[in-house]
Amino acid sequence: MKAHQLISAISPALKLEITGFLQKETREAYRTSLYSLAAQRKLRPQYIQGKSREQQGEWLMEQLKLRTNDGIAEQLLQLWLLKAKTPMLISFLDAAGIKHDGEGQVDDLPDVMTKEQVEAGIDAMLANHSTEHVSVYLRLFQLQRPQGWHTVAEALEKYSELHMPL
Repeated sequence: MKAHQLISAISPALKLEITGFLQKETREAYRTSLYSLAAQRKLRPQYIQGKSREQQGEWLMEQLKLRTNDGIAEQLLQLWLLKAKTPMLISFLDAAGIKHDGEGQVDDLPDVMTKEQVEAGIDAMLANHSTEHVSVYLRLFQLQRPQGWHTVAEALEKYSELHMPL
């Protein structure tokens, strides 16, 4: 599942959570993304500035659903996860035995992950975090390698609570 497909699949509540976080905590990245997407659509900045924060967020999410904006969607989802969901990322990485910087950033992803590592990581996340957040993270994690990890893909199928509509 690509990032733009993830945006289409997540709940309206999660879309609001993500845009709210981006608007408040990562203002510059949010603004840059918004204006970049507007420029692609040949819209003037005033078009975006004239909208309320809620309308801007809705417009942003609609644009991120488009295949052509997959890269921006992936970057914004990663930013949200790294900044807003650090404890969740750390719980997965620690349980799976993946070395990180203490804030969820990984320099060297493993080539192979065992079924046990993946399931331990998923179980650790599910203990304290919503299934939708866990599902989004795992799907973005899969995008970090060209083919992802077959064990993560299998786990996403196995854990019915992590299924997302396409």
